[in-house]
Amino acid sequence: MKLFNMLRKIDEKPDSKNETVADELPDTQEKDQITSTDNNTPAETSDESANLPVSIKDQRLGIEDQMNELSHQYTQLRNDLKTNLFSEKDDLETKKETLSNYLDTLNRDQTETDEKLADIKSQNDNAEKEKLARVRADQKEQEEFLADYKEQKNTLTAKLERSQQNLEEQQEDLAKNEQSEKDLSGSIKEEKDLQKMLVLMEDQKTSINKLYDQRADIQSNIDDINADIKKLNEELADVNAKINQTNSAINSLKGNANQIESKIKNDRNYRIETTASLERHVQSLDEEHKKIESELSEVNNNKAYIEKYIKDVFHSAFLVRDVYLDKDKDYYVLANSFDDNNQMSNLFDMVRFLESKLQKPVTVISTFYNEKLAETINSEIETNHLETPNVINLFDQLQVSANPTEQPVSIPENDGWITRTDVETKDTLIYDQNNNLLMTVEYDNEKINRINYYKNDQINKTNIYNVSGQLSSVQIFNKKQDLTEQSFYRTDGSIVLTVIFEGEKANSYQLFDANGLLEHDFNKKDELIAWWLKSLTLDSSNGIFVGNNDDLLYKLITNDNKIENDKFIPLLTNAQKNIKEVINLLTANTNIMNILVEHAEDLQAIETSTTRDISVSSISHSSSNELYLPDSLKI
Repeated sequence: MKLFNMLRKIDEKPDSKNETVADELPDTQEKDQITSTDNNTPAETSDESANLPVSIKDQRLGIEDQMNELSHQYTQLRNDLKTNLFSEKDDLETKKETLSNYLDTLNRDQTETDEKLADIKSQNDNAEKEKLARVRADQKEQEEFLADYKEQKNTLTAKLERSQQNLEEQQEDLAKNEQSEKDLSGSIKEEKDLQKMLVLMEDQKTSINKLYDQRADIQSNIDDINADIKKLNEELADVNAKINQTNSAINSLKGNANQIESKIKNDRNYRIETTASLERHVQSLDEEHKKIESELSEVNNNKAYIEKYIKDVFHSAFLVRDVYLDKDKDYYVLANSFDDNNQMSNLFDMVRFLESKLQKPVTVISTFYNEKLAETINSEIETNHLETPNVINLFDQLQVSANPTEQPVSIPENDGWITRTDVETKDTLIYDQNNNLLMTVEYDNEKINRINYYKNDQINKTNIYNVSGQLSSVQIFNKKQDLTEQSFYRTDGSIVLTVIFEGEKANSYQLFDANGLLEHDFNKKDELIAWWLKSLTLDSSNGIFVGNNDDLLYKLITNDNKIENDKFIPLLTNAQKNIKEVINLLTANTNIMNILVEHAEDLQAIETSTTRDISVSSISHSSSNELYLPDSLKI
């Protein structure tokens, strides 16, 4: 409102010199800012200057200063809001992904639980019951066998007892028979009269024969009975063995039956407990499922609100934030061209942008030729008070030698030359006695930088010298003034590289060894660069590569399949003018998440046109006093 009040007061009293804009300001500090501003010079402190009227121009400058300050405050607040919204949206995206993944886990768990529950409910004891029935049938059969064996044992035992009784009776009869024989024998032995003895023996002969016949019958019966007893004992032993086997079988079957009954009981209890547990788990999953769905719905609503808010505020469904730079990474700035001011400016702006953010030096990898590269970079670094970057240059490495010449270039004395000095350029022009131009000598900081050789007033050769006055490169031109050949030399004076041109295109890069022998002949510069890159030791795992998206060196390194896509940050030039091409590039290459642009206008163009969230930073270093006003200060 202060800004609009100021503008309104100016419109109402354009000619008033006694009432200033500062009078309308409620704040003394703001009045001081207005009255003290005149072309960025401090306000006069004398009484005389204090009484001087404030001009319309002073008023305008004061207003512009305040508008400028307000624009920068607005820009900062807008960027803060962007960062806040971006973070909030990221948090919601992360939470949504987490909840969605958890919901998927719950669904899988519920499906698995339902399958387990159905499987448990489908289980029964039919197989075990059938097995138990077979065991019990076998047990009953064995018990029947046992009863038969016991009956056989009883029968055999009874027979054996009767046989034992018969045997005892026969043995008693045998004993009686033997006793009768002893009695008869004793009576004969007691008879003293031999004749009577013979008569007595004759009388007892029949009895004795009867005893012997009876004894033979008794012994035969005894033998038969013993044979029966032996047979019965064998049969009884066999029956007892079968009884023992049957008892063992019955006991085993009983154990099996008990185990089966126990298993049936345990299985039934397990199914009851597991079913109850799974049903409780299903209920718990259902409750958790509803809870997560509710949370996810809330997150989706919040996300939709944030997205709408983003679209309403920034006129886009997507956010652009500053590129995040990891200070633990090594940053490499790549450049193959250094031919015009824009390329030079972009290179230094990239270095400046990175080092101001990282607070440490970066590494510049370049494949262009510039005989004053180190001097140029040092000058730029000193001007901007930056860290001195590490510089790795193709031509510097090719041209270095162990024994450089210490003799700098100089112009010899020649009585046949006429020497003149160009007043504006300070260059030296050398003519022959016939006033034909022979050569021009160009200086840089009073040191010879180039010597151009002429024939028939046309340049045919140029010698280029480095800051030490050593021959660095020689250019050869044809009669049409076209460059046909350029050779490069080591600091010891030996040739290292010759580039052959056809028209304006280089078609041969001839590389020579220290002895002047041809070592390689490349058809294109990218082949030379690829050969050189193999000699570099770059930590690509911890490196981030930054460069112009159209630059040859940047393209060669980005085509290295061993380096991941997130290791690259391209610089897109002329983004505002080519915004359609830029958006098409970002749409086709979704792996590009970080980009650099040249100016704030390029960033704004991407911000209003992007089709996805992306990180963009401007490398320009425009003055802090630049007036940057948005179309509207209202959100």
